[in-house]
Amino acid sequence: MNLEHDLRRALRRESPAPGFANRVLERIERAPERNLMVQQPPRPVWWRAAAASATFALLLGGLATYKLVEYRRGVEAKEKVLAAMQIAGEKVRLAQQEVREIGSQH
Repeated sequence: MNLEHDLRRALRRESPAPGFANRVLERIERAPERNLMVQQPPRPVWWRAAAASATFALLLGGLATYKLVEYRRGVEAKEKVLAAMQIAGEKVRLAQQEVREIGSQH
C-alpha cells in the first residue's frame, strides 16, 4: 500500500458521464419543493440573540466577580504583610534595646 499512490488515484480528475449536466438540471426542475430556502423567508432568530446576550452577561458578571475576589485577596494579603512587618519591627526594636542594655552594663 502506497499512500501517495492511493491518494493520487482517489483524487485524480475524471470527466462526468455523458448527459450529467442535463440530468442535474432536470432534477432541479422536477423538485422545486427542495428549493425551500429560496422561496421562504428566513425564520426569526431572536431567541439566539437573547441566548447570546444572556451568555455574554453571565460571562461579564463572572469576570467582574472574579476580579473583585482577587482584589479582596490582594488587600487581605497586603494587610497581612503590613502586620507581619509591624510585628517584625517591634521585635527588632526590642532586640536592639536589650543589646543596648547589655552593652551599658559592662
